[in-house]
Amino acid sequence: VRESLRSHFGSSHSGSSHFGSSLGSSSSRELAVSAASFLPHCPAMAEELKEMIGSADCVFFDLSSCPFCRAAEDALTAKGIVFKKVPIADYKPALAELTGKTSAPSVWIKGTYVGGCNGGTEPWHGVKPMLASGKFEEMMK
Repeated sequence: VRESLRSHFGSSHSGSSHFGSSLGSSSSRELAVSAASFLPHCPAMAEELKEMIGSADCVFFDLSSCPFCRAAEDALTAKGIVFKKVPIADYKPALAELTGKTSAPSVWIKGTYVGGCNGGTEPWHGVKPMLASGKFEEMMK
């Protein structure tokens, strides 16, 4: 999938050897934006994301430098919730297409998007609010 994106957009868009690994440079941001517009025409990338989301009961798309990721991770760990942590960079274009959000973290329970640290696309979303209400544990059962 990443190679097909590179061949479609050209390898000059990314200074790294792996697609989306650093959104800090303008060339990497260009590739991420280009890839997001390409996604509807790239079912393989959507399928790769779907497989990752289904790979564990709780999947946590993470950005190592993100304070909201650390807060959500700490809250889940404090509650003893097991989750699979995945670097978000490789999946940002597909997550944007699927959820309309590119922010980190992006948390999924049994294939259902539940937002980030404090919120999401629904009023009940967010790791911390869901842990406080018991909704997170309820969905994990």
